[in-house]
Amino acid sequence: MYDHLPKNQKTFTIDAIGEDTFVPYKGEFTVKCVLNMSGKHALELEKTRLMADYANPSSGLRGIAVSLATVRAKIVKAPDWWTELNAASDLLDENIIIDIFEQCIKAETEWREKVKELADKSSAPKEDAEGN
Repeated sequence: MYDHLPKNQKTFTIDAIGEDTFVPYKGEFTVKCVLNMSGKHALELEKTRLMADYANPSSGLRGIAVSLATVRAKIVKAPDWWTELNAASDLLDENIIIDIFEQCIKAETEWREKVKELADKSSAPKEDAEGN
């Protein structure tokens, strides 16, 4: 059904230094560009869990919850250090999560742009043999 859509995965490399620990983080991540309904459900559950269902979470709590939940829902393949750090639960460097989160958002944006281009091409009026 979705064969005409672009591939729903993107691979990128992280090569960054932790702002707090100065530990180098290098590795390749493969992420889902967009989530299906099951993935969206899991993402929302994880955000709710991470915010501990607070009615009025602080912007910091909301930011961490959204970032962590998003990367956890979208990552398909990650370097060993990601697993060793319990999918970032034990990570000390927030900038690394932000880098990965931004790459996830970039992958989604690029995928959506490609889908829009395909839709625009398919809905464009067709010219006849005489160029009309």
